[in-house]
Amino acid sequence: MTVKEAPSYSNTAVAISDVINYLEQKVQLPSQNGVATSGIVVGDIGNIVTGILIALDITEAVLDEAIEKECNFIIVNQPIFIEPLAKIIPESYAGKCVIKAIKHELTIYVLNTNLDHLGRGASHRIANLIELQEIYPIIPHKAILYRLTTFVPPHAEKHLVQSLCQVGAVLATQKLTGVALNVHYGAGSESLPHFPTGSRLEFSQESQLNFILPTLCRERIVQTLLQVHPYEKVTYYLEQAEVVVNNVGSGVVGTLPIELPGKYFLKYIKTKLALSYLQHTNYFDRPIKNVAVYAGSGGWLLKEVLSKKIDAFITTGLQYEQFLEADGKTLLIDIGYHAVRLGLKNLILVLLSKEFNNIVILRCKTITNPVHHIND
Repeated sequence: MTVKEAPSYSNTAVAISDVINYLEQKVQLPSQNGVATSGIVVGDIGNIVTGILIALDITEAVLDEAIEKECNFIIVNQPIFIEPLAKIIPESYAGKCVIKAIKHELTIYVLNTNLDHLGRGASHRIANLIELQEIYPIIPHKAILYRLTTFVPPHAEKHLVQSLCQVGAVLATQKLTGVALNVHYGAGSESLPHFPTGSRLEFSQESQLNFILPTLCRERIVQTLLQVHPYEKVTYYLEQAEVVVNNVGSGVVGTLPIELPGKYFLKYIKTKLALSYLQHTNYFDRPIKNVAVYAGSGGWLLKEVLSKKIDAFITTGLQYEQFLEADGKTLLIDIGYHAVRLGLKNLILVLLSKEFNNIVILRCKTITNPVHHIND
């Protein structure tokens, strides 16, 4: 199979739109209650990138760091605002940041997404830190693909397969099959002199080809099929299929190297994750072995976790009622929003560095966590 080469940006100027297009092809951008929480906040995506600063939150101090380091493109994880601004004024936190960004020609892009779907997200980082083994997703990612079936004479098979694979199709199966052809003939036929007019069945062989088509490539692949197929009238069938992507999805579940009593497990993760605090339900008598992790607001996954009878669930953004629901069923642990995002800047940096190796890409050094706790 011939694979199309991805565009290279090694020796060319890169527009901000190039970086955004690359990110949005790689990751899923979510929305909440129909309101998009990812995308451009302010700036001109047609500008050439002078440098990229990756941050968790936008503050004036982060903007100052971008200006100092000559980074005109800031990728941030936390939205500056969820609801549209009625007015942009310096008296508000969001307004002050927007005004400063416009003044210094900075572009701010919110990447509020789940990198777990790449198989190497923030949930995976936490799972590695606490040494979980045999990990798999809490909810596997399901992709919509298409199955294409067509028939072609054996002599044209190779060319057709190569042509479709070049535009994104993946050959799944191929086999020879017999085909009955209804052949018509007229009066005076030398082959059948006793039958002046009529028809007869002839049998021939064709190759039955089955391809898997990514949704984004479907139209292009079908057009290519119609162009390169030797028949004037092409027979083909398309059917939609939902497939589970191996070991990719929301959150992770894994097993500890050894079982730990609940009390000691809490101390274990507090040490491994360098936490100053955590919130949890009552720990129970049974040891902790199977652990789920979701590096985000994981309340929406609680029912799934409880149905899998997982011993402990590490996440954040939990409601009081969810602690009540989980009490006695799983050890529910909220480690705080800032803690689950640690390492996220590096994940985004690694993702971008593979494609854009001629751009300065930096992790923000400004500490933006606004939440503090008193430790006795």
